[in-house]
Amino acid sequence: MLVYDGPHGRRAARLVEVEAYLGELDPASHAHRGPTPRTTVMFGRPGVAYVYFIYGNHHCMNVVAHLPGVAGAVLLRGAEPLGGVGAGEARADDSRGLAGPGRLARWFGLTIAHTGWDLVRSQLHLREGAPVASRDVVRSARVGITQSLTSEKPWRFAVRGSRGVTR
Repeated sequence: MLVYDGPHGRRAARLVEVEAYLGELDPASHAHRGPTPRTTVMFGRPGVAYVYFIYGNHHCMNVVAHLPGVAGAVLLRGAEPLGGVGAGEARADDSRGLAGPGRLARWFGLTIAHTGWDLVRSQLHLREGAPVASRDVVRSARVGITQSLTSEKPWRFAVRGSRGVTR
């Protein structure tokens, strides 16, 4: 689960779709060319947020997920709202819920200012949720990655049948 005790109250969602990015070994990763001012956080300690702005329109959040010095991150692609301020708003939005990394970030109010936040000890944090049976987890290639040497790798994980999964 992702929980944010933010300026507009608490928002919580069950993460139902994520994608893995393997840093310098992965041409589709922002960290592929090594550390830059934008990507340095991805080479730091795990459990930290990396938020970027894409297409001049959407913010997307990754969780740093590798040992310090080695970039690796997990993109949060989709979620189901659980409660708090705005939960009804997300459900009424349309049948897609929080499907898509831009939609998820917008609902939580995430911006690049959240980059570097500790996702264990800050008001934006990850919590353990109910386990998902392995038979209910679908693995596939990442969304929109077509020109990479890693484009066919099954590094996307989604909960089967969830409306928070990108279609």
